Amino acid sequence: MNVDLYVGTLTRYYTGDWQNARTRAGERSPFGPQRKTTGVDVTDPVELQGILAEWLENANTKLKDHLKEPLSWQEGMLPPYNVGDIGIPGYGGVVLLAAYTNNAHLQRPVTFMKTWNNDPAVEAMMKTEKSDRKDPVWEILNCTIWFPARFAFGIGMKDPAGAPIKAGSIDLLWNALEYLNETNWGAKPEDIATWRTRKLSETDTFDTQAQYGFSVFYEMCHIARQDHLPMKLHY
Repeated sequence: MNVDLYVGTLTRYYTGDWQNARTRAGERSPFGPQRKTTGVDVTDPVELQGILAEWLENANTKLKDHLKEPLSWQEGMLPPYNVGDIGIPGYGGVVLLAAYTNNAHLQRPVTFMKTWNNDPAVEAMMKTEKSDRKDPVWEILNCTIWFPARFAFGIGMKDPAGAPIKAGSIDLLWNALEYLNETNWGAKPEDIATWRTRKLSETDTFDTQAQYGFSVFYEMCHIARQDHLPMKLHY
């Protein structure tokens, strides 16, 4: 399974006009057959913009108590887009990094981690999700979409296709990434950029695995802030 971080308009994301063979090009639109007589999926940018405009209006109404400012960004096919190939190992490295940073009393892995199933630090963080003591770093990192707006923690909602998602803030994600870097490495941006050039293998250390995943998150979040566009976890 591939895992990517997509930064760009949701119009382009749902048309699929950004994918390649690696990201499963040609996948059906999540909106499904909208015209029952023909069974044609909605992938037309103009139709999608209408769907997205209605969804954004409803989302702003539902989330108004949580938002400091309305959700708003330029949609359509003209804004730039970028895709970061984080992969399962890289994504897992970031999840585990956040979990162990917030559970410093637990012994951190030394070798490459193939899975986070039954990991004590991850299980500890999962328990906080059900309590009143939610951890802001864990909450914001474990979203599936991040919007160019400021609001606290992750908010449960439905995406434009009607699927349940957890949404977060790009700015708060950036703050969380800065905290993780400061706490674990104190690396400069130019050093972080070099981490992404590595090709991960199971012979790597956990620190190398975490650095790779972190560097993809860091670069894509930087682009999303700069371009004022959403970032979506694609898998």
